[in-house]
Order: sequence, then structure tokens, then C-alpha cells
Amino acid sequence: MGSSPLIRGVVWAALAASVACAHAKIPETQLDDTPENREVLDVMSAYQRAFEGRNADKILELISPAFFEDNGNTDVADDYDRGGLADSLRKEFERTKKVQLELRIDDIQVDDGQASAFVFYTLRAQNDFPAGEKWQTTTDRARVQLEKQDGRWLIRSGI
Repeated sequence: MGSSPLIRGVVWAALAASVACAHAKIPETQLDDTPENREVLDVMSAYQRAFEGRNADKILELISPAFFEDNGNTDVADDYDRGGLADSLRKEFERTKKVQLELRIDDIQVDDGQASAFVFYTLRAQNDFPAGEKWQTTTDRARVQLEKQDGRWLIRSGI
């Protein structure tokens, strides 16, 4: 016995609705292909290029004037603002000979001019220390917070 036309119609309607709601993915990611996700991904890619180029000025172009980093703890001694970030970047890049930063953006959440990029990163750097050059590798996760200002996404914290 076959299914009724009504049941077939309901099944087809449900299938069509689920396909219509499915988002295409940005190539080489699991991120929904939306304008906001692409914009945030572009900022993170620009950050990666500037970091690998050891270009503090280019990084600062991506940073909100309201930037503040608390390093995920309650110790105010290691907190810094945009000016502190600028000083830290310049100091670190002076002793860094080579650097490679791999970013994998696992998720992006956007809401009313605010965004969170959930990042898995691997940082490899050859640094010059008084005892000699040394390669260091760091792997971790971060939640990079961004805000939209004057039509541009800027990093507010998390780097």
C-alpha cells in the first residue's frame, strides 16, 4: 500500500524547508557562508598575515580603540589595553627572527555588531634570547571578540 498524497506532500515540504535552511559552507571551513562570517574571517586572515610579517602597525589597524585584554584571569598585573598591545608587539617582534601562525576558526557567532571567533592556533617562533636563538611552539584555543565600528570589524580582545 502506498503513502497518501497528503503524507508525501508533507514529507516533500519538510525536506524542501530543511534544504532551504541549510547554509553553504565557506570553502576549507565548517563555517556557514554568510557575509558576516566572511568579514570576520577576513579580519582573522589579515591578522595572521600581519603577525607572520611581524608588522605591528598592520595588526594595530585591526584593533579596536576599546581593546582590552585580561588574559582570561583575575590578575590585573597582566592586563593591557591597545597601547600595551602595541608596546608588547614591537618588543616581541624585535627578538623574533621567524614566525608562523596557523589559525583554524572553528566557529563564528555574530550578534548585533559583536562577534566571537572561536580559534584553535599553533604559533611557532624562532626567538633571539641572550643564551641564543630558540624555536618555541605554542598551541591553544582562544575566543577572539570583535566589534563592528564604522562598517569594519575590529578586534576587541582575545589575541
